Amino acid sequence: MAIQRGTSISYYQQIKQKIINKIKENVYRPDDKIPSERELCEIYSVSRTTIRKAIDELQAEGILCRKSGKGTFVTDKEIKVREKTGNILFLRCVHSNIESSVSAVKDDVFYPKVLIGVEITASSSDYNCIIKTINENNFNQQELEKVFDNVDGIVCGELHNEEFLNFLLKVPLPVVLVSPSIISSVIDIVEIDNIGGAESAVSYLIESGHHLVGFIGGPAESIPSKMREKGYLQALEHHNRPLEQGLQISGGWRLEDGYNGAVKLLNRQPRPTAIFAASDLLAIGAINAVKDYGLAIPQDISMIGFDDIELASQIKTPLTTMAVRKVELGKVAATLILEHLTYQRDYPIKISIPTILKERDTVLKIEK
Repeated sequence: MAIQRGTSISYYQQIKQKIINKIKENVYRPDDKIPSERELCEIYSVSRTTIRKAIDELQAEGILCRKSGKGTFVTDKEIKVREKTGNILFLRCVHSNIESSVSAVKDDVFYPKVLIGVEITASSSDYNCIIKTINENNFNQQELEKVFDNVDGIVCGELHNEEFLNFLLKVPLPVVLVSPSIISSVIDIVEIDNIGGAESAVSYLIESGHHLVGFIGGPAESIPSKMREKGYLQALEHHNRPLEQGLQISGGWRLEDGYNGAVKLLNRQPRPTAIFAASDLLAIGAINAVKDYGLAIPQDISMIGFDDIELASQIKTPLTTMAVRKVELGKVAATLILEHLTYQRDYPIKISIPTILKERDTVLKIEK
């Protein structure tokens, strides 16, 4: 009755399946007490931690129940065999009601590219991709569970809400988060290398001869913005540049937030000779402010963005930026889902996708 060694299926999942099989075969009937953790360890020659993890999952699924001082018993819940649906769900989170978020989703320049990556990888393994937008702050659990019944895995983008994360963690499906604004060590995450990309951007400005570099970030609570600001600070430290007051501006992710942030930096004395904006939209908004001040890009102010949206290369002075590999983010996320569907991994993975410097026309190289 020993488990298989050297297989891709984890030990605890094998134990879990063996217990389920015994219930299906009526070896363990409803209200029967199953062997103790110690006895199961001896039967299957595995650690108590492995046994406990298998039992914990079966209890969470309602198949087993623990009775204090008595042991673990089989419930009368019917065990349903989950059939392959051939679908992967791309779940796009918004943070207000769907109607008021239509504009934000319509103007989204990030997740449509991520979705392409998910679809490419999913279709290569004969899976379809289903798309759903959800207000994570006010979601209908029953409605979502019906959707989840028709998919084999979930790729979730733009998650901010811890309550919604906890809901996803209880779903008996593999889930991968893409660029979440929440930190978790118990779920697969595919993220942008925000810190490394930002540090590279600011280092590029400093090495181009700019000694005073401003920063325009997104919302103060945004984890990607915080990480990009951390990369900005690391670059200053690496190049022995002092951190001066009034050079770091936080606001939002909109074009006007970039404009307003630039106005604050341009009114500063001395004003910076270069600005690192935490997104291309912020950078483009900042460029508009620079022009309204009668200044030139890059002769008076150099600018570098982050994302490489299509508009970045189409504006009058094409924007130098750190390109995010959006399609690759989707491909990797879907690959992690497929890994779960083909073998069981009993630990979470976090993967950071590096950015690429796209040199265009908005950074002036100052002769030293």
